[in-house]
Amino acid sequence: MGIRSCIKKIAKSLNAKEKIAVPYPVDKDQILKDKVVLVTGGTGGIGFAIAKAILAAGGKVVITGTTKEKVEKYKSKLNNDFAKGIILNLQDISSFDNKIEEALNQFDEHKIDVLINSAGVNPMKTFFDIKERDFDLTVSINVKGTYFLSQKIAKYMIEKKIKGHILNLSSASALRPAQSPYEISKWAIKGMTVGLADQLLPYGIIVNAIAPGPTATPMLGKDEKGDLDYPSIANGRFATPEEIANLAIILISDYGNLVVGDTLYATGGSGLTTLHH
Repeated sequence: MGIRSCIKKIAKSLNAKEKIAVPYPVDKDQILKDKVVLVTGGTGGIGFAIAKAILAAGGKVVITGTTKEKVEKYKSKLNNDFAKGIILNLQDISSFDNKIEEALNQFDEHKIDVLINSAGVNPMKTFFDIKERDFDLTVSINVKGTYFLSQKIAKYMIEKKIKGHILNLSSASALRPAQSPYEISKWAIKGMTVGLADQLLPYGIIVNAIAPGPTATPMLGKDEKGDLDYPSIANGRFATPEEIANLAIILISDYGNLVVGDTLYATGGSGLTTLHH
């Protein structure tokens, strides 16, 4: 094959890729209109705040939790006909096909436009106290579960020709030396985000991550309505889940289409700046 033929073949291949649509301006309250979003870990913390923000932005949401009681509790808190919930165990990879079908059946549209991988665990132990079960649980949920659920959703989106979004919840921990299973898992999420973005962009699927710094969630024993002071961070306080959710909405909307394979750090300067006095 000659050089010209090779160039034509490459050009044809590039032209065959799905184009990312340029969004038209819409009302800010309708930025996710006609979008159905699946949020893992939507029964608490940042995931629940994202679910609320999705509804406020005109979208529909399916939250997941590990028990029926948790799902029903937080679905009731959302108190919206456009909010549904399913039970999902991210360690049970074999259940993913059935669970995705269950999520699809929650609304008449029978579709998923966006996957948000928000579920995660953190043993909150030092390097010397971590047990093998702590390591296995953390990596199984935070990394393995995220990877294979993303794989299943991506295959579905490709089959249905959905130009969707996948958003991973990383952490400012991915900026630190990885001494704990949680930090290791968030380093993995950072690399996975780049890899999936590279793999899926040709199909019109955009993958990114958002990396919060210390956030007022139950994982850190905090409540956004309580004391947010955190003097060791440059901006002096914890983030609220709602602040993280607002950024997530931009990334999963068409206004975020030019952000590809990136991790957006929302840390209040944690890990990125030095607090000067």
